[in-house]
Amino acid sequence: MKDLTKMVTASLPSTMHIAGINIARSSGSTYWLLRQSSQWLTLRLATHPHWLRGVRQLQVVLPASSARHDSITMLTKALASPAAAKNTYTFTAIDTALANMLLWTASRKLVFMLRLTAEMATTHKMTPFSLQQDFAPLPLFLGDRNNSNDLLLPVHDAKLQQSLIDFYSANLLFTQFSSHQLVKLLPTAQWLQTILTTVPTNPAWPLTLATTFGTELLDVIHRARM
Repeated sequence: MKDLTKMVTASLPSTMHIAGINIARSSGSTYWLLRQSSQWLTLRLATHPHWLRGVRQLQVVLPASSARHDSITMLTKALASPAAAKNTYTFTAIDTALANMLLWTASRKLVFMLRLTAEMATTHKMTPFSLQQDFAPLPLFLGDRNNSNDLLLPVHDAKLQQSLIDFYSANLLFTQFSSHQLVKLLPTAQWLQTILTTVPTNPAWPLTLATTFGTELLDVIHRARM
């Protein structure tokens, strides 16, 4: 990992730095949170394409046998490409409120979940899916991270679901699959906490959420805490 970090560092533009790293140990993929002023970029390094289409990431597939010099050259070109510029993002006030909510709910063992269709549950990660076409229509729930049988509350809010998918596409949420055909959208806590240190604090984030998404979300959270 140390050598890989040196390779990524050597490939970055002079104004960009590494703000966080996330490793998918099951697949060998690595995810890098990169910062350039107020802009952020998720870099995915792997030896195979992502199983999801439509992710907001700069994906670089490195051949397993590539030399370090060749990998640095490939990465340097990718980071200077239009794809890198297209996938950068800034954190808005709404994003800040969502990040605070996700960390707050996670601290109380609550997590948002999507229920897969039977076919998707059977073939997940072996068949490519589209975030917008396949994930966006799935039922959304707020439930107990450790026991969805104990708590699973439906959340009917397409706008919120799209926002969560946007976070997920940038690796600000990561997945954990359950035997109940549920995908748990777990916060990438270190990344969210890092980003939140760079934006204005928002202690009134519940009000921002209510104004943006309506009060149903707060009602569901309140019911989950009871």
